[in-house]
Amino acid sequence: MDKKVLIELFIDDKDQDNALDIISFVSSPAIEKDFMHFKEDKEKFQFKATDEEKRIVTGPAMVPNQEIIRMDAEGNPYFVYFTEETISKAQEIFAKYGKTKSTNFEHKTGLRDVTVVESWIVSDPKNDKSNALGFSDIPKGSWMVSYKVDNDNLWEMVKSGEVKGFSIEGVFSKNIVQMSEEVENDSDNINDSYLDLFNKISGLFGK
Repeated sequence: MDKKVLIELFIDDKDQDNALDIISFVSSPAIEKDFMHFKEDKEKFQFKATDEEKRIVTGPAMVPNQEIIRMDAEGNPYFVYFTEETISKAQEIFAKYGKTKSTNFEHKTGLRDVTVVESWIVSDPKNDKSNALGFSDIPKGSWMVSYKVDNDNLWEMVKSGEVKGFSIEGVFSKNIVQMSEEVENDSDNINDSYLDLFNKISGLFGK
């Protein structure tokens, strides 16, 4: 009987500087939660009226215990997730190693004139700033970020809805929580199958 492949991604304390390299602006966020862009909109966000748009986008960069589907080299699905502890550590490392001005578009094209202006971990979803801004389903332990977008092209893509949220990239260590049980009643073959699948998946993360 098959079980899904579930892998916890975590940060190796010996390789912190590579753990979280960049936050990317993407059209399809892996965590399936779009960001919101804020401009002069007193009815929805009660902002003070200004002459120019603020050009700030806010959204979750990481959400704890949310299973994110991925595909191995042969097109087989598996799932990864992060714990609250890993997310908290990722936020700290992001600031510690000066990654706040490093971003790109769709994990490919580097972007300039985009800067993190706010970063926080949700500790009380009901009373958190994220809830006040209109995010009603952000769980405890999520990492929220706000970017100031001075890049004209990116801002137009944000306003048009072409880019919808954030996606992180980095090198994480892996802990297999659940594996696909492909062979029955043969422990040696099962172990070989687990090792083979683990090696294939590990190659996708570069570590």
